[in-house]
Amino acid sequence: MTERDKQRLDELEMKTAYLMARQDEQTAKMHQITARLVYIEARQHRLMKEIGIDPEKLDTTEAAKADAQAINLLAIPEQRWN
Repeated sequence: MTERDKQRLDELEMKTAYLMARQDEQTAKMHQITARLVYIEARQHRLMKEIGIDPEKLDTTEAAKADAQAINLLAIPEQRWN
């Protein structure tokens, strides 16, 4: 193996180590974000139960329509102000 080959191999090893460290950082950040989302989802679920909303009905089309209608009713007076 020539000196140039050794130098190139060292460069590639350094780049590989850098990329692996970056991947570890990204994985750690992903785990933090996932943990935050799980916390937020659990808190949202608990708050919805406290105010009397059934969290299981949120994924239905009827719930989406009712939410959209409520949002539209709130937006209409705001548009009239302008």
